[in-house]
Amino acid sequence: MKELIRFLKASGIYFIGTVLIKLVSFLMLPIYTKYISPEDMGTYDLASAYITFLCSVLYLDIWAGIMRFMFEHDTREKKKKPINSGFAIFLLSTAVYTAIIIGVGCVAHIPYLFYIYLFGLLMNTQILFGYLARGFGKNVLYASSGLIGTLVTTVSNIILIVVFKMNYSAMFISGCIGYMVNIAIVGYGIRAHELISVKKFDYGIFKQMFRFSIPLCMNSVAYWFLTSYNRVAISNILGKEANGLYAVATRFGSVINLFTSCFNMAWQEISYSKEATSDSDNSNFYSVAINSFIQFLGMGLILLVPVVFFVFPIMIDDSYNEAKNMVPIYLLATIASSTSSFLGNIFSAIKKNDILFFTTVVGSIVNVICVHLLLPVLGVQGASIALFLGFLINVIIRIRILSKEIRVKMDMRFIGMFTILTAGVTFVYIKLSYIGNLAAFAVGVFATIYVFRDVIGKVYLQIKVKLRKK
Repeated sequence: MKELIRFLKASGIYFIGTVLIKLVSFLMLPIYTKYISPEDMGTYDLASAYITFLCSVLYLDIWAGIMRFMFEHDTREKKKKPINSGFAIFLLSTAVYTAIIIGVGCVAHIPYLFYIYLFGLLMNTQILFGYLARGFGKNVLYASSGLIGTLVTTVSNIILIVVFKMNYSAMFISGCIGYMVNIAIVGYGIRAHELISVKKFDYGIFKQMFRFSIPLCMNSVAYWFLTSYNRVAISNILGKEANGLYAVATRFGSVINLFTSCFNMAWQEISYSKEATSDSDNSNFYSVAINSFIQFLGMGLILLVPVVFFVFPIMIDDSYNEAKNMVPIYLLATIASSTSSFLGNIFSAIKKNDILFFTTVVGSIVNVICVHLLLPVLGVQGASIALFLGFLINVIIRIRILSKEIRVKMDMRFIGMFTILTAGVTFVYIKLSYIGNLAAFAVGVFATIYVFRDVIGKVYLQIKVKLRKK
C-alpha cells in the first residue's frame, strides 16, 4: 500500500507537468502544419532522428545510471559520489560528441549544423539535470521546470515561425532556448554548483556505473532502430515529404504519452527504490502493476481512436490530410512502445540490463526488416505497422522472461477483449463516417466501465460511506 500511495503521488506530480507539456506541444500542430511544409517537416524530423541516434550511442544513458545509484545512498553528501562519477562519463561523451560534429561539418554541408549540435547538447544536459532532480526526490521541480521550458519553446516557435517567417530551423532554435531555461531552473533548484567536486569522484563507482550503463546505451541504440530508423527509411524510399506526413501522424502518439510518460517515470523510481531496499518476493507487486498499466493503456486507446477522427480535421492543415489514416496504427504502436518501456524499467531495477538489450535488438531487427518490406507495398502506413510488430515481439519476449524471472502473470482475458475492440475501432475509423465513430466511442465508454467496474465500485462505496458520515 505504501508503494501504491507513493506511485500515485509521484504519478500525479508528473501528470500535471507532463500533460501540460505534451498538451502545449500538441496544440502547436495547427501552426506547424500551416507554416511549415511537409518536406521541411520531414527534414526537421530526419535531422532530429540522426542527432538522437548519435546521442544514444555516445551518452550511454548515463543519467539513468546516476539516478539508479543515487537511490542506494540516503544523504545528499553520499549521493555526490555517483553524481560526480557519472558526470565524468557525461563530459567524456560530450567531448567525443563535439569532435564528431566538427568532423561531419568539415566533410559535409549540413544546413543549420550548429543549431543541431547545440540542440543535441542542451537536450542531453537537460535530461541529466532532470534525472538529478528526480534522484533527490524533487519531482515538483522536475515537472514545473519542464512546463516552463516548454512554454518558452512554444512562445519562441510562434515568434520565429509566425512573426519572422523562419523555416524549420526555428524549431531547433526554440528548442535550445527552452532547454536552457529548463536547465537554469533545475540547476538552481538542486544547487548544481555544490554537487560537482573532483574529491567526490569514486573510481569504483565509475566502473560500476559504466558497466551498468553500457547495456543501456546499446539498448538505446537498438531502440533507435526500433523507433526512429523508420524516419530514415521513409525519407530514403518515399521522400522527405512522406516523412513529414509520418511526423505529423506520430505527434498524435504524444496524446497517449500525456499519460504513460508520467506513469513510467513514477514507476521507474518505485521499482528502482523497491529493488534497492527490499529482499522479498515481488512477483505479485509486478503482476498487478503490469496488468493495471496495460488495461489503462488499452482502454485509453479504444476511446482515443474515434476522438482523433473528429479532432484531426480541426487540428491539421489540409496539406497533411494523407496522414489521417496513419494515426490508429501508430497509436497502437505507441501503446506497445509504452508497455515495453514499463517492462524495461523492471529489468533495470533488477539489474538485468543485458536482457533489456537483447529484447530490444530482436524488436529492432523485426522493425527494420518489416519496414523495408512494407514501405514499397503499403506506403507510409507500412512504417507504423512495422513499428507495431517490432514492439509487439519485444513485449512478448520481455513478458515471457519476466514470467520466469519473477513469476509475472498476465491477464489474457483482457488482452483478448482488447484485441477485438482495437480491430473494431480501427476498422470504423478508416472505413466509416462520423456516426460510426460516435457509436465506436460509446461502445468504448461502456467497455471501459466494464473493465474498471471493481475500481469504480470501490470508489463509489467510499464516497457513499463519506456522505453517510456527513
